[in-house]
Amino acid sequence: MLRSLRILTLTGLVLAVSACGGKQKGNSNAPGGGGGGDDRTTRLNDARNETLIGLANEDLAVGKHAKARQRAEDALAIDKNNPDAYAVIGAADFRAGNFESSSNAYREALEIKPDHYGALIGLAGNLQAEGKHDEALVMAEKAGSDATQMWPKVRQLSSLYALADFDKAQPVVDAIFKFEVEKTILPVIQLKQTFVNAFAGKGPMIQVEGAKGSSDLQIDTATGFKHIGAAVGGEFKRAILFEVREEARVDAGLAKQLKLPSLGKVKLVGQEAELDLVLIPEIKIGEMTIKNIPAIAEDLSAYAGIGEVPGLVLGRQFMQRFGAITFNFPEGSSEFVVAPPAAKPNGSFEAPFILIDALTVLIPVTKTQLDDSDHAFYTWFGGVFLASSTSVSRRAYLKSGHLPRELEELD
Repeated sequence: MLRSLRILTLTGLVLAVSACGGKQKGNSNAPGGGGGGDDRTTRLNDARNETLIGLANEDLAVGKHAKARQRAEDALAIDKNNPDAYAVIGAADFRAGNFESSSNAYREALEIKPDHYGALIGLAGNLQAEGKHDEALVMAEKAGSDATQMWPKVRQLSSLYALADFDKAQPVVDAIFKFEVEKTILPVIQLKQTFVNAFAGKGPMIQVEGAKGSSDLQIDTATGFKHIGAAVGGEFKRAILFEVREEARVDAGLAKQLKLPSLGKVKLVGQEAELDLVLIPEIKIGEMTIKNIPAIAEDLSAYAGIGEVPGLVLGRQFMQRFGAITFNFPEGSSEFVVAPPAAKPNGSFEAPFILIDALTVLIPVTKTQLDDSDHAFYTWFGGVFLASSTSVSRRAYLKSGHLPRELEELD
């Protein structure tokens, strides 16, 4: 396993931070408000609702998402138009990995109360997980109408960073540091600030010329890395396509060979060495040219398991510039197109990703079911775990109606 993936142990912590979306102390929009009428029954119902939602939020804070959801459902039984209850369900379902239900619950809350802070922040996070950054920005900007809150700006920064729109990201990241940034996310915000400041004002990033490009495709069965051939500064190099990373990497030796000037220095989370930030003028994939790729110059020998040291590791900022990327493993070919196809190619299957935020990496998972089981769960296909295989949790496997011994190497 690569040293840089040790940060995966922080996944649970980050999910807890990103799912709550609560306002900061002193500016509470705590669930349980609202209600009307002067009769005793109405007042009692309002009090019960407030108590249930308060307890549900306490449950969420300590990871009891099932209990929190039940309390929210009890609150809806009292008042079916309680936006706070829907927001709690949205957060609870997010913790349980039910992203569709979570988003639906947040939308229900916003139908009732369009400016509901928790629902706006929660839905923005879910949309980011689905790669729908333009929609996420709309939600974050609405939540940001309260200038005293930091999390809308964190959401905005995440989407602008993913879209490599560093000119717009620069004032947002500067605004974040006017707040007391939580220790759990401070190193990541600092890293993004360094990256943003280095490339802001350098023109549009990751500009694609040409409608279609194609290359070969290889996969290393020991690590799960997919890699293609690409031309970088006239040099033909292997380029790993790695959804787990956001920023691109260029091998430090290749950056020196191409005489790419350093635009800044950055320390990656958990590492002491300072690395150069560089702008790759262009990458060619078949007939397609991609210009102005921001990248970190790093020794990529840790990826040499593919058979050689790759020239590039291309992450989500690069990959999401395309309408579709087709990996044809049987034929060993890959295709990149700008416009999304009207229908998927023959013999292929679509794998929509949900990106689980683990601070310095994004884990791409796909909704999966075993046989005819009604129980769905999320799976990371491939990756960097021993032999490249599907990782299935014991709990998901048991719920599918199978026995653990039926599958080797359960996580």
